[in-house]
Amino acid sequence: MENISRIKEKCVGCKSCEQSCLKHCISMGENKEGFWYPVVYEKNCVECGKCLKTCPAENIEQHRNMPQTVWAWRNKNDADIMKSASGGAADSAAKAVLQMGGVVYGAAYDDQLVVSHIEIESNAEREKIQSSKYVQSDPNDSYSKVKQRLAEGKKVLYTGTPCQIAGLYAFLGGDKPNLYTVDLICHGVPSPKFFKKYIEYQNKKTDGRVIYFNFRSKDKRGWGTQYLLKTKTKTKTKTKTKTLSLDRYGKHFMDSDCYRESCYQCAYANTSRVGDITVGDFWGIAKSHPEFNSPKGVSSVFVNTEKGQELFEKMKPFAEAEQATLKEAMVKQGNLVQPSNRPENRSNFYKEIDEPDFVSNLKVGLQLKARIKSILPSKLIQKIKSL
Repeated sequence: MENISRIKEKCVGCKSCEQSCLKHCISMGENKEGFWYPVVYEKNCVECGKCLKTCPAENIEQHRNMPQTVWAWRNKNDADIMKSASGGAADSAAKAVLQMGGVVYGAAYDDQLVVSHIEIESNAEREKIQSSKYVQSDPNDSYSKVKQRLAEGKKVLYTGTPCQIAGLYAFLGGDKPNLYTVDLICHGVPSPKFFKKYIEYQNKKTDGRVIYFNFRSKDKRGWGTQYLLKTKTKTKTKTKTKTLSLDRYGKHFMDSDCYRESCYQCAYANTSRVGDITVGDFWGIAKSHPEFNSPKGVSSVFVNTEKGQELFEKMKPFAEAEQATLKEAMVKQGNLVQPSNRPENRSNFYKEIDEPDFVSNLKVGLQLKARIKSILPSKLIQKIKSL
């Protein structure tokens, strides 16, 4: 059949095909690992090819641009930068579009800590989409909603992984007036099923219920890779912070052995960007621009298009920005060079995911360097980085 079923493991799970099928014969189903893949009701398929025309895996060259300028970015608002993973660039973009009377789409947790793309219309809602979520976000029907908002004449900002941005452009048939996009420097995405199992593990371990999770908390040690988890029991609320690489979920995210299969052949893991603006952590800032470094975090911002430059100018009042080079911003950003390597144990990683002790059986290892680093004063770590 000449339809989306032939994409197989190249599928990124953006759900563009499901939303674009004129016969409504495509639905997204979870595989054993917990990733979404299209299921085609072949009896109703007329082989119109619409699903393939709106698939980012079939249209990888659409809306690709090399960065025009590169910036180091620090949000001026202390509360906003502390809620962001690095320097708060994506949040500044959201603030700018909302100020223009537009709407913003980004990844957010629901009450059950399931991550999906939502629409926000006010600054009061911005906190929902701040900071990183290291799990694949469910786009749901967000592409269809974006199309509707654009038809209404609204300005729209869509923030997501490069493949999600590519899926949006494919769904819309290319760029559209009033649409702004921000793509994230992405390593790869674990399955929502894995994260759900992890939350269940934490619930059981703490004899409570996880009510808050932040993969990139700055509360204890500033900018870095520490998570913060809050659990609620019948009698009290507990807060826990831990280095991500010393955690059962975080370790395997960092090791790249739990990603979606398409992540290991990602067409967007390079400097040819799909978003109007690209944002990420400026990990090399302590060495290349030591006077601009901050324990609160610094973002790298790549302005890739004229529309991106227009948005950047609207964002600038909310931050301090210093021009940098692409080479400087690529330090410790291997996914701007190539996709994450597929470890040998990836083939068996999800084999036991349906077992009740799946997460508790995951190994973290000794990791002496990470453990020493986790107990050193954060100011000392910042000093070491600058050297």
